[in-house]
Amino acid sequence: MKIAVASVLPLMAAGFVSAQTVIHVAPGGSDTNPGTAQSPLATLAGARERVRQVKQGGTSVTVELAAGTYAFSEPVVFSAEDSGTATAPIVYRAAVGTEVRLSGGRPVIGWQPVTDPQIVRRLAPEARGFVQVADLKAQGITSYGKLTVHGFAMGSKPAEAELFFNDTPMTLARYPNQGFKGIKGKEANTVVKLDTDRVARWAAETDPWIFAYWHHDWAELHEPIVAVDTTKGTITRREDIKARYGITRGRARWYAYNLLAELDTPGEFYLDRQAGRLYFWPPEQGGSTVLSQADGLIRGDELSHVTFQGFTVEVCRSTAVVLRGGTGSHIVGCTLRNTGHRAASVSGGTKHEIYGCDVYHCGEGGIGMYGGDRKTLTPAGHNAENNHVHHYSRRARTYKTGITVSGCGNRIAHNLVHHGPHMALSAGGNDHIVEYNEIHNAVYESGDAGAYYVGRDYTQRGNILRYNYWHQIVGATGHGGMTIYLDDQHCGHTIHGNLFERCSRAVFIGGGDDNTVTNNVFLDCWKAAHMDNRGMGWQKKFTDDPNSSINERLRGMPYKSELWAKRYPNLVNIENDDRNVPKRNVFRTNLSAGGLWDDIHKGTRKYQTVEDNLVFDQDKDWIALTKDELGRPTKLTYKDPAAVNAIGFEDLPLEKMGVYADPRRASWPVEHQVDKISLPEPSKPRPDAKLPPNPTYRVARTASPIAVDGHVRADEWGGPNDKAAMVLSVNFDGKLVDPPAKAWLTHDGTTLRVAVVVPLSKTRKLGSKWGGNEAVELSFRAADGPNADTLVLRGFAAGKWATAGDAGAGAVALGKLGKNVAYATQVRKKQWSAEWEIPLANLGVVPGDRVRANVTVRRMADGVWAMWRPTMGNSFLVERVGTLELVE
Repeated sequence: MKIAVASVLPLMAAGFVSAQTVIHVAPGGSDTNPGTAQSPLATLAGARERVRQVKQGGTSVTVELAAGTYAFSEPVVFSAEDSGTATAPIVYRAAVGTEVRLSGGRPVIGWQPVTDPQIVRRLAPEARGFVQVADLKAQGITSYGKLTVHGFAMGSKPAEAELFFNDTPMTLARYPNQGFKGIKGKEANTVVKLDTDRVARWAAETDPWIFAYWHHDWAELHEPIVAVDTTKGTITRREDIKARYGITRGRARWYAYNLLAELDTPGEFYLDRQAGRLYFWPPEQGGSTVLSQADGLIRGDELSHVTFQGFTVEVCRSTAVVLRGGTGSHIVGCTLRNTGHRAASVSGGTKHEIYGCDVYHCGEGGIGMYGGDRKTLTPAGHNAENNHVHHYSRRARTYKTGITVSGCGNRIAHNLVHHGPHMALSAGGNDHIVEYNEIHNAVYESGDAGAYYVGRDYTQRGNILRYNYWHQIVGATGHGGMTIYLDDQHCGHTIHGNLFERCSRAVFIGGGDDNTVTNNVFLDCWKAAHMDNRGMGWQKKFTDDPNSSINERLRGMPYKSELWAKRYPNLVNIENDDRNVPKRNVFRTNLSAGGLWDDIHKGTRKYQTVEDNLVFDQDKDWIALTKDELGRPTKLTYKDPAAVNAIGFEDLPLEKMGVYADPRRASWPVEHQVDKISLPEPSKPRPDAKLPPNPTYRVARTASPIAVDGHVRADEWGGPNDKAAMVLSVNFDGKLVDPPAKAWLTHDGTTLRVAVVVPLSKTRKLGSKWGGNEAVELSFRAADGPNADTLVLRGFAAGKWATAGDAGAGAVALGKLGKNVAYATQVRKKQWSAEWEIPLANLGVVPGDRVRANVTVRRMADGVWAMWRPTMGNSFLVERVGTLELVE
């Protein structure tokens, strides 16, 4: 409510308000009061109105809220007229030493035992007598929101009404109570057979929903179940809701929710929206129950030089605190919890700060700060510092980070982030600094994801990740969890002075350029440094497509301008820089003990700098890490300090990593649980792979012609007899393959001929995707030395073939390789076969030469990579396999 200026003027004339720098607010006050300690205002909105009057003379104003809970039904909106100035800021704060709650929830009272016979029958037997019910309509609570379709790449939607007991989120009744179940298959795109007999319980449910990772471990979906078949154990999905990557048995995992019949454990609830009745099995007797009602709590539009300090901001359906535009505002020492979306979000503006806050139980990530102009490389200067963010992304499980910045020139520093199902940190854009943070137990529910993740952009350069402590990070399934993940040819990151302890894949560079990895410590990590060349292989089509997202983003930035050319000189000529090939990545002065250090692509290693690294893969005790009683690292020691000094390694500032004591922090000391993880086992040859190493296969010379039609005929191949066969009997990891595939190779002096026969079950996948369809790969290297090309041909059972640059061969070499190649296949009931003719000149060889080679069959039924000898890695690593001898 606005107070007329005239009503204030007499007070001003008396010298009362002009001397007043503190406005008081208390739960028992009134917004018609003057705002003194003896006669306080009642609400934050009322205080905002009073500040507008008081600050007219340029006075710095403090609004102090007394202990208690302040209820919000909608956000309090602040605008530019509510701003302070750099010399006269406005501060809204909790009274020192008190708990002040800004809550968007309504208390729920009047709990009674469930006595309705129909409801009792629907409850699980173990829940009867424990579940209570509250009549919300009788209490005037009629806003329940609604469950919404949301998930990967769908944006954010307001949460439905959620229940909180003793300040902890409760669980909408679900099955299973923890974790996930699988599927037995699908009968159609919309009908899925679940791997459970519980569907029979759901016949009476009126609004059942399902959460699923239908295929990828990083793409989730919340969607309604429109029908259940209790006999078949199937559910029916809505036709207009697409599972973006399909539904795959063996990968899909789900839980069903909003099911009264599954309210079977303490902490679960169910809301009957039609009747306005809330059912709940409380975890304990007594305690407070609150239902979220407000969308948010504080909104600032072009708000400048205003600080919100010391509050507990809680219980809302969207983001609790939102700042849009403005400059120099601060959220300090607050506890931000139990939100439907983020705790706090900053969009646009400059020099805003979120400092010293405790953030947890958020529905969609913790803190987001977006600002700066990428095209002009103008920094926003936003800062997220000294915050403790944990147990976030309750509702949206992927791509909702603990802390994220984007735009240009923002900072994430001295934060503690842990227990997120997917990402912990992200810095999308340019010239951000991520420093002195501690991150652990991230990516615990997903796979092919990173605790820090960015991807698919040549232009997002200048970002620095330095002096951070990463530990206990491993993915749940699939490809596992990376720690720092520069995905799909992302470029221009500096990774310096970090400590990685027990991380499955510490630094993972997916084919990009100009990334530097220097002066880091890798302790007991499964794989420390990875770099691949996906842009030359399976992602080449994406890279070359002018309409792909990575090329659209390139065109969207003025990367040829004078400003950008000076800041990022390697980017200017990227279109003429063979951008499929990763280059100018630097791995220097790193220490690694335990696990595998070098997972750097061998074929393109010549384009990188890998030097002065101390590596002890089999001796994790070569580096010792000392920690204090709170688990913070305090000291690194080495078995050979002189060797460390000799490579120029600089000591890490361990004492600065993580949160730090400050009277402005929401709490101190900061306690947090670190969960132990199990890292993958190192890849080793299995004991059943007892084959002589480095065999030689004599490629016989024959004048008999063949018809390249896929039929491996006896008259063309001399049987073909098993004695002359190259037996493809081992998987890449050394495990024996049963049944094996077989290959035969001959030449006529000018052409290499290859025949392959692959036993095949009824389960088969025909197509032209390497790794996902039935296929055969031929890999050759005719010369030795670091500059020798490994040439790769791939043929698919469906009949197509292609050259592949995964091993590092360039466009010229691949163009030559593919000239005048003949290929054909035949697919039968129990096997498929292929025939090749390849000009020897394409390989750069003549009769009498020796060629390093491998032949690999991808068979989908048993998921094997059947090859000549195990490579313990990529199938084209011919130096680990054998040699072809072309008989003269």
